[in-house]
Amino acid sequence: MLPKQTEYKVGMYMRLSHDDERAGESLSIENQRTILTRYIEEQGWTVYDEYIDDGISGTTFEERPGVQRLLEDAQNGRINLIICKDLSRFGRNYIEVGRYIDYIFPMYNIRFIALTDNVDTANTDSASMDMLPIMNVFNEWHSANTSKKLRAVFEANAKAGKYKTTVPPYGYLKGTDSKHTPVIEPTGAAVVRRIFELRAAGNNIRTIANILNADHIPVPSDHYYSLIGKPNPIRNCGHLWDNTSVSRILNNQIYLGRLTQLRTKTVSYKNHKVIKKDESDWVVIENNHEPIVSQELWDRVQAVNASVATGRHTKNFKLLPLSGLCYCADCGSKMRQHGGCERNSTSPVYVCSRYAKYGKAYCSTHTIRIELLESLVLADIQRQIDLVLNEPDIREKLLAYKKGDKTERDNAARKRLRDIDNRIKELDRPIRSVYEDKVAGLIPDKVCAGLLGEYQEEKDNLTVEYEELSKRTDAEDQDERDVDEYIRRMKSYAGAETLTREMALTLIEYVKVDAHPGKHKAPRTIEVFYKLIDKPLTNKHNALESLS
Repeated sequence: MLPKQTEYKVGMYMRLSHDDERAGESLSIENQRTILTRYIEEQGWTVYDEYIDDGISGTTFEERPGVQRLLEDAQNGRINLIICKDLSRFGRNYIEVGRYIDYIFPMYNIRFIALTDNVDTANTDSASMDMLPIMNVFNEWHSANTSKKLRAVFEANAKAGKYKTTVPPYGYLKGTDSKHTPVIEPTGAAVVRRIFELRAAGNNIRTIANILNADHIPVPSDHYYSLIGKPNPIRNCGHLWDNTSVSRILNNQIYLGRLTQLRTKTVSYKNHKVIKKDESDWVVIENNHEPIVSQELWDRVQAVNASVATGRHTKNFKLLPLSGLCYCADCGSKMRQHGGCERNSTSPVYVCSRYAKYGKAYCSTHTIRIELLESLVLADIQRQIDLVLNEPDIREKLLAYKKGDKTERDNAARKRLRDIDNRIKELDRPIRSVYEDKVAGLIPDKVCAGLLGEYQEEKDNLTVEYEELSKRTDAEDQDERDVDEYIRRMKSYAGAETLTREMALTLIEYVKVDAHPGKHKAPRTIEVFYKLIDKPLTNKHNALESLS
């Protein structure tokens, strides 16, 4: 049996969450301290220390440094009495609160007092101790209910276009209107546009970061705090651009004028781990504020991001137009840049990376001069541009090419959709007629139920079929949009005399290089596959293993 305590070393615990702040002064830390101190002095006890969690929810114990220090001191014998203003200050998780009060504190001979709730573990026969489980459950219910109400408020504000942020995104300032609408900040906005232009030109993320650092462009956090006239408080900032800071800008839709909020949530009101929401659950408002980049520039960047090529710089830091886009036609491996020679030439070449790594037992060289390959690809692009500009029925031909043998099936699907839609409308009439006859007493209940069941079953089956066919026709509509975008991109490069990295990443999906013929001027096959009309690779490392 544990000895009865006679001298108490008191741990005084106080907590205030952001939700509690709305309740006013009665729950403030200072008010809690005044009430507890007065009571402790009246009892003649000694305060060992104060333990405070300010602005932290009571639903979790692990995330509260104050309560963790309190429990550590209690278990180490530094305190033997814990006092707080009420049970909800100690916690709003009835399982955890009950575990400490009923099991852990008695095990360490620690007395617990929740003053205004009249809870005192030294007086186990009191009515308040009998009500303890109910009070714990109520405190947790209060936390759950408050969390639910706050989520509803946040969602309503997001749908109303109210921007909730502490630090605005780089390139914007927080507006002074009621919705805090983002306002363009010229200096940061210019850097954002430059980042997008650099990426659209084919530069990789690391290169963009290096360019910004070389030009001594302040990182976003340094720039923000310089605007508000304060030193940057972020530790381990580094004050240099890196892949993360550049990528964060390139993937932020706010620069399109699109406000996207509520992209994350916590697991529950008790588990505060943040998880990503499904994109369909985001709250998105188009044209919410002035954009920094155009849709056209954004799309060019997304095309670069989706490319199979990341690109590798040469020794003189040049990023070649087709770097990372070329594949061996026989083994499917990527072609590697090589500074060696072809015969007596010193021109740089592409070679099969499988051959370069494992030797001729696994593939042949597939060597081709880089300059020659670029000229061949440019010539093919120029032919495609000429077709787009001069072929009268080029759109229909491209659609037929993209769809393959799907045209007849798609036409049949569209006709079936029209038939289903008409039949569903027709079924509404007999369903209504049967119901009216039933109300008028013209048909028995059993006959009515049977007819309605048959009609409804047919309608449900047709609805399911309609939805499946709609998905197929949506894909056909996407084919048309892809072809239109392909034509637009080709026209934008009309008159181009040089193959650039940006052009290659915008137009080309990948290039397949046939084996070296071994003879001078012998025929050789080079296949160029274009974005939007040719099938993309699902495996960017091998062109043969995973054609979708």
